[in-house]
Amino acid sequence: MIQIILSILSAILYIYTLCCLVYILMSWFPGAKFTKFGRALTKICEPYLGIFRKLTILRVGNIDFSPIISLGLLSLISVILAGIQHTGRIYLGGILGTIISSLWGILSSIIGIFILLTFIRWIVLLINKGKTSYDSGWNQLDIFLSKFTYKISATFARRSINYQTSLLVSWITLLIFSIAGTIIINYLSELLHKLPF
Repeated sequence: MIQIILSILSAILYIYTLCCLVYILMSWFPGAKFTKFGRALTKICEPYLGIFRKLTILRVGNIDFSPIISLGLLSLISVILAGIQHTGRIYLGGILGTIISSLWGILSSIIGIFILLTFIRWIVLLINKGKTSYDSGWNQLDIFLSKFTYKISATFARRSINYQTSLLVSWITLLIFSIAGTIIINYLSELLHKLPF
């Protein structure tokens, strides 16, 4: 009986996650939310997604990370339900291991975005020999990235360094942190899954 309930909950959660993903993607197309389908998805998804959108900590500059977090939480619940359904029991080690792995998955996705942005910006500056036109779209990205690249590079450099070097230092640091974090989290998750309770 519990297996049937968990199967139904997993199916509902999967469909709801899919609806939320489609709703988020619809925001990329002007006017898509005003169609009949868009209005129906708004009624279904907005109460849940709106909770995360209100959290200002999930917004950095013009980038809103609330969709990643909200979908990540749905994915986390889905994985926990699948684990319970697969093992046939609820055990703390498995749940904690799943939570840690899922939270790291969300965090590593955000770190991955920053790794990609810092690397692309560094390459563009390298090609343009450090020059940027003030009316280009790169200035908005520079305002966004410079806040955290200088903080990261300040932990390694005793003297002031230029923006291009801070991008490179940040990219390398984030890449090492991402790889090391993945190794540590996988090991910790494996240990937690082996707990007997």
